[in-house]
Amino acid sequence: MTRTSPDQKREARRRLLESAARVFARSGFEAARVDAISTGAGFAKGTVYNHFASKEALFGAVVEEAARLAVARYRAALAEGAGRTSTRARLRALVEADISVLREQEDFVKVLVREALAFHPDRSALVTEHLAPFLGAVADILAEGAARGEVRADRPPAQLALLFVGMLGLLYGQRWASGWPSLDELPDLLLDCFLDGAAPREGGP
Repeated sequence: MTRTSPDQKREARRRLLESAARVFARSGFEAARVDAISTGAGFAKGTVYNHFASKEALFGAVVEEAARLAVARYRAALAEGAGRTSTRARLRALVEADISVLREQEDFVKVLVREALAFHPDRSALVTEHLAPFLGAVADILAEGAARGEVRADRPPAQLALLFVGMLGLLYGQRWASGWPSLDELPDLLLDCFLDGAAPREGGP
């Protein structure tokens, strides 16, 4: 019996995740077929189960991969850019990184947001669990902002992070439904609403 090397396992997993993102984007979670994901990755039917326990586990892994990619791009932007030290600047960099992933995988992100906002406790919990890399990055930014007096400290950072990511998902949904806001204006709109709320601007109407 041929043994599979760790590198081969990693490559197979990568191909399955890429195929899964395409199939979920095309068919949605409910209609997506595991066999189509296996064959789409160039493997025999049922190969998914050599790497993932269920379709739910595979979907969660695709969500987590997208979250990790956004966070990796955010950290790279921080390393390259100067002056990204304020809470607002760091949150903006993270949202810009997430939008860069959305531009590449928009159909899948639509499925992700739909599942997160659906009235399906198990599915919503699955998405939240696997968004942990992104939620953790938001919570870290907010915790540091609270320590500097830039963010309210009367709510746990993890709660505020869930609120922030929920607002981001709603704005994505609003854009898909109506065409507004554009991806270019979305970061500042989100940050204005999240950090400043609906309070009137000084000198404004």
